[in-house]
Amino acid sequence: MRKIKPDVPGIIAGTVLSGGATIWILNDNGVVQTDDLGLTAALLLVAAGIIGLAASHRS
Repeated sequence: MRKIKPDVPGIIAGTVLSGGATIWILNDNGVVQTDDLGLTAALLLVAAGIIGLAASHRS
């Protein structure tokens, strides 16, 4: 049986989009203030990069 390779760009795009939607919901409900959005967005991109690297290095 042939192993299917993960779709890394799709994983990263899905992570960024779902993270952006989460930030939007948290900002809309007042949990995250607009002053914190830069840090939150940076952490989201770092997390997406780590997830993408982990997915691409799986055997």
